[in-house]
Amino acid sequence: MTPHFPPSQSLPGTKSTIRLVADSAPMVMWMLDAENVCTYINPSTAALFAENEKIDISAWLEFMHPDDMPRVLPVLHEAIAARREYQLRYRILRSDGSIRWMQGTGAPRFDGSGEFIGYNGTEIDVSDHHAALEDISKSEATHRLLTENSLDVITHHDGASIVRHISSSVTPLLGYEPSELLGTSAYEHIHADDKALIIAEVKRQLAGGEGRMVELRKRHKLGHYVWMATKMRTLIDPLTKECTGVISVCRDMTFERQATEELKKREERFRSLTTLSSDWYWETDEADRFTFISEGAERIFDTPASYFLQKTRADIAADLSEPGLREYRERLAGRQPFRDLRYSSISPGDGKLCCVSISGEPVFEDGIFRGYRGIGRDVTQEIEVAERLLQLANENKALVENSLDIIALLDAEGRFLRINGALTEILGYRPEEWLGRPYSDFLHPDELQETRAVDAGLRTGKNTVQDYETRWVRRDGSIAHLSLSARWAEDRAALYVTARDVTARKQAERRLEHLATHDTLTGLPNRAYLNTRVQQMIEGTPRNQSVAIFFIDLDRFKEVNDSFGHEPGDMLLCEVGQRLQKHLRPDDFIARLGGDEFVVAAPCSAGRESADAIASKLLSTLGAPVQVAGQEVFVGASIGISMYPEHGQTKELLFQCADTAMYRAKGAGRNGYRFFEPEMSIAAKTRMTLDLSLRHALERRELSLHYQPRIDLKTMSIVGMEALARWRHPELGDVPPMQFIPIAEDNGLIETIGHWVLEEACTQTQRLLAKFGRQLRISVNLSARQLKSRTIVDQVRGILDKTGIPPQLLELELTESALIDDIAHSAGMLKQLKALGIQLAVDDFGTGYSGLAYLRRFPLDVLKLDRSFVMHQDEAENSPEFIKAFVDMAHALKMAVVAEGVETAETLQFLRKASCDEAQGYFLARPLTLEAFEAYLSRLPGTAK
Repeated sequence: MTPHFPPSQSLPGTKSTIRLVADSAPMVMWMLDAENVCTYINPSTAALFAENEKIDISAWLEFMHPDDMPRVLPVLHEAIAARREYQLRYRILRSDGSIRWMQGTGAPRFDGSGEFIGYNGTEIDVSDHHAALEDISKSEATHRLLTENSLDVITHHDGASIVRHISSSVTPLLGYEPSELLGTSAYEHIHADDKALIIAEVKRQLAGGEGRMVELRKRHKLGHYVWMATKMRTLIDPLTKECTGVISVCRDMTFERQATEELKKREERFRSLTTLSSDWYWETDEADRFTFISEGAERIFDTPASYFLQKTRADIAADLSEPGLREYRERLAGRQPFRDLRYSSISPGDGKLCCVSISGEPVFEDGIFRGYRGIGRDVTQEIEVAERLLQLANENKALVENSLDIIALLDAEGRFLRINGALTEILGYRPEEWLGRPYSDFLHPDELQETRAVDAGLRTGKNTVQDYETRWVRRDGSIAHLSLSARWAEDRAALYVTARDVTARKQAERRLEHLATHDTLTGLPNRAYLNTRVQQMIEGTPRNQSVAIFFIDLDRFKEVNDSFGHEPGDMLLCEVGQRLQKHLRPDDFIARLGGDEFVVAAPCSAGRESADAIASKLLSTLGAPVQVAGQEVFVGASIGISMYPEHGQTKELLFQCADTAMYRAKGAGRNGYRFFEPEMSIAAKTRMTLDLSLRHALERRELSLHYQPRIDLKTMSIVGMEALARWRHPELGDVPPMQFIPIAEDNGLIETIGHWVLEEACTQTQRLLAKFGRQLRISVNLSARQLKSRTIVDQVRGILDKTGIPPQLLELELTESALIDDIAHSAGMLKQLKALGIQLAVDDFGTGYSGLAYLRRFPLDVLKLDRSFVMHQDEAENSPEFIKAFVDMAHALKMAVVAEGVETAETLQFLRKASCDEAQGYFLARPLTLEAFEAYLSRLPGTAK
């Protein structure tokens, strides 16, 4: 009954009656008015109550299973409040502790005006129905468990032969997922020659026949066919007698078919051998009487094989005292196998004496001796030709000794017993160095394990091997490739070996294969091999794993080629390839695309974190100097990284993304790496636009110079300025130097632009000197490419002469990396520039090697500290004391120290405290146009007007 009444206040007698109803009533029909007063209850239930007993059915709540209360009450109360129907299933606790499952329903009643007047409802015992549902559920689960875990393939297809269900065991047997076969025709994957068998079996069962096993072939997902034993059950409509479907159970019988075929072949082979062989097969019983003898004996003894049946070997022997027969009797008595026992026998047909050789083994059934079986062979002719063979022995020996192939005989332990002269010719050892020693002493160590396995197979299985290729070590330590043929002779416990020298062929094969897949210069895999290997890595990478593609481009390779020539450049590429390959993991792959471009593909279990570590390791590997033409050269590299599957699903897209990221790494200052980002594609297009536009920027007068003042930190007065190139693109607007300068360096325009900057800066400085009367030093950046130019000294001399600027007021700035790229060349060039009377500075100090010691090799006047070197004053290594010590060392080397990037008053005070000489930066003054710089100078005290 529904528990929506007020708490029970019934008398104990009424509760006991409700208890009885809860224990046994199969159905209760009830009616309540709007005040929840029971106005009707079905007669069979009402009979349980006393006459005129007030029925308070709210006590029903007390017997509901407590675990169902939290679920039932909220639903019920919500329905009552909304005046709507409800249907609930819950449990009632009987007096004996058992439970009943009840189905409770209720529906509101309304009068003609729509006024609520109460509820009608029923409470029905559904325990049996619930139990039946549980049994069905368990049965269905059991059936599904059996079906899904069966090794057989269980299939159901409908009357139209469409697969409606197939067990998961189809996957290991045929390679398909069940979902791939659902909805397909049952005949689609059956061999065309076997479809008729299925159709006939269905028709036979429709005619009333019992199901039987059918052997057929089903196509595997990979394309081959699998033999399967199939038992079908045709489903027949009892009214129409038509086929409504088929249930089939298929089992893989490939092994059984193979075994049957092999058995047939062996039987046929045995029959052929016993019929065609000059030897014969025989069997005897436990009393040594022949019970079977093959037809081969008839040809030897000119007597029907039946003649020998029930006779013993003694009955046909010529002399029972012969050693072969004596050993035969001993073996027979000991139930031991024997081999090649010889004795003489008289042919019953023509009376001739012949010699036979027999081999046999005892036969036991359930441990009981049943006789022998074996083979016999006529060796009469062998004995006759023995003398002829002896005569030919010397000739054979001559043939062996003069053979171009190695011929050798080894004992059971693999020691050399005999060898011919070819072995000495091919491998260089003298005969006395071979004889008595095992072949393992001369094998290449990597071949030892496999060769021993082949050797063991010769002794336990097939006793011959042909054209087995292996490597041997010559006396001089070089490697020889031999193609071996060998036979194990059990009777002599010896191994006969012939070997041909195929070293030249193997070398040619390896060379051809290497040329097809490797770079001829470095020996690294080439682009073709890279494409194949990366595709394999993509296909074999689990979904939760990544593969990183690293495009590596050497930063200064062209400069090496230009300075030293192509041969040293090739040596550099080989050294780089060896370094990269040496420091990669076994599963990583490296290839050379051409020029100075290398590619590394590496599995990355931790995604970008792993790629970060690999990229850092590659840069570190290339960071060490390389000896080229007797000089140390620092190369460095720019690396672009793309990640599979994050940046692409194909190798082509991954290569494109890595290439784009590599150019971004070059643009960021080189000797670094960048991961591909989607916006890089846009940046690459922008870079191309800038590259094309920059080639015309000078002629279109789009380039200009800005000047940033340099301040003496002791007097806080201006002592000079740095000339900074600026580019205003007609469409893109102002292009930052960090964006167009790298492009100029890459496309070779930096020398032209650098020459223009130097001449324009000197020209405008000379005008400022004349206008304001201040001795201002102009600082101009010199690129690494300009420093390598053979005409740079003449260019500077010519500009000094043309502009008339005093040489001591011109300061050329060079980066650390430009200086150390070729230290000897740089030192010589700087000495020539210094001889012109100009000042020389090293720029961005602190971003490169930051070593003062090597600076002593150059005639430098100024050391410019990079902003990153001084901007973090809270770090220990950038403390005032440390910087002051650094400045003092520079002063000891007769160099002034200039700090760049001063942006705060704190930084300025920090530098003054550290005894820095000069500074420049936004805090002191921003880079200014020529007009703004003139206005700046005009505002300074003491400026000539």
